[in-house]
Formats: sequence, structure tokens, C-alpha cells
Amino acid sequence: MKPRSFSRRYGFDPNQPTGPIVDDAPEWIRVDYINQVLSPITFVDMDDRYKNTENAPLGIKALHESFCSLLREETAYTYNDSWYCWDELAGHLRSCAWYQFYDFVELAGRSLKEAEAQHALDDDWLAEFGFKTYKDRVNELFAHENVVWRLSNESQLQRRIPEVLGKRAENTEQRLASQFEPAREHYRKALRYLQEHPLDPENSIKETVSSLESVARALFPRATTLGAAVKEMRRAQTVPPGLLALVEKLYAFASDEPAVRHGASVSSRVVREDAELCFHVGVALIRYLIDRSSGEAERK
Repeated sequence: MKPRSFSRRYGFDPNQPTGPIVDDAPEWIRVDYINQVLSPITFVDMDDRYKNTENAPLGIKALHESFCSLLREETAYTYNDSWYCWDELAGHLRSCAWYQFYDFVELAGRSLKEAEAQHALDDDWLAEFGFKTYKDRVNELFAHENVVWRLSNESQLQRRIPEVLGKRAENTEQRLASQFEPAREHYRKALRYLQEHPLDPENSIKETVSSLESVARALFPRATTLGAAVKEMRRAQTVPPGLLALVEKLYAFASDEPAVRHGASVSSRVVREDAELCFHVGVALIRYLIDRSSGEAERK
């Protein structure tokens, strides 16, 4: 990956965003993707005059047709002209809406996953053309250019979260099994609303609190709400009052904020940062309640 230029490193380039890139796909990112990531894995298909000697996986014409189908656009006759097909695809990617560019990044990944099924035992081919190589190149490019999106193993772009928090969240999902399976479903939705485009901070907060509520009700079966579970914990004196207040405040915020847990006559005011804070506080409380419950059981 080439280093950033002086003007972009120090913020003198007026076209360079000053913060992380979320709702945009600047031209230089598209050009680098086209040249560095897409070009090596494509070939001119549907024309016997062009030999795919390197066994590249993605035919340019078929891929462009799939892209047009995804966008519900008509294919131009020049898209299937062997002489122009690469320039047409590259031009389309440079001119399409920013979110359509990311649609294509996912589409190419899915197409690769389908193609690599025929090369499952060919380690050299997989190393050069396989989905993992594609994913790593995409994510390296996006990380280098401060794009928040990262391509997952399912070829879905998700919003990056800090590594230490990501590992913590992944471990939390693994612990939400068997007894806490309903909580895990809420947790997965909360994370998806926070990571995938379009972001949905209201539903992320709602599902975070629902996951916490589900864990609390599993630990205190007589409780029918999170508030009732807090009362049970207070009576049992298993959780310090100050930490119970934190659970209550998170629940109160989600319940009182318009358009989060209830319908509202006014527009929502929450933003991504609110949802991220609620998610990580909720994850910490979920882990704490499970650990505290396990500790109480062992002491008995």
C-alpha cells in the first residue's frame, strides 16, 4: 500500500475528509480499489480471442451485468464490447453513487466466494484469487484511507469497532448461549444495527437494552421486566446499589428517549455515538451480571 502524500498526511488537501469516512467513497479510494484490488482478479469473458491464461475468477462483462441487475439499471451495449468492457466497468464504479460503490465491493466478494468453490484444493489459486485475499486487500485499503467499513467473512461491509472492544463483544456473544439464547438474538441485532449500513442507532439501543433485560430475567425468573429484575437484585443484595443505578439509568434513557423503545410524536435525537456508548455499557453489564451470578453460585 502506497504511503499517503504530504498534502493528505497533514490535511492540506481540501478534498481529503478530516475525519473517518462513513457516508462517502472519494474518487481516490475507488481508483485504488479498481486498480489494486479489482483488476488482478478479472478477465475479459465471453470472447475466445482473449485467453484467461492466469485463471482469474471474475469475468468483466458478467460482473458488470450483475452490478447493473443489482442497481436495476439497463446495461449499455458498450458494456459487452471486449475492447471497452473494462473501461466501462471502471467508469461506472467511478461515477456511481457512493453507496452503490460499496454494493459492488460486496458483490465482487460474493462472486469470488462462488468461484472459489471450484478451486477448494488449489492453495496457490486461493492465495492469489481467493475471497480471503480479496477481503484482506479491501480492508487494508479502507483502513489506510480511514474508511470505517470492513468486509466480513460473509462479504458484508460492517462498521469497524476498536479491536479491543470487538474482541470483548465477540466473547460476549459466545457466552450468551443455552440459558441466554434469547439475549443473544437481541445482542446480534443490536450489533448489526450498529455496524451495518444503513446505521440504525435507535434500534441498536432498543436491542441492547432488550438483551440486558433478557439476561436479567433469566437470572431472576420471577421478574417480567428489567425494572422488576432490578428490584429482585436489590432485595437479594447481590449487586451494589451504585451499579444497579447504572442499569436503571440505561433502561430509563432507552425508555424515555423518543423513538427508541416506544413510538413518538417527535423525531429521534439519538446518534451513532449514543448507540455505541449504550452498546458497550450494555455489554459490560451483561458480562457483569453473568459473572456475578456464576460467582454467587460457586460461593453457595
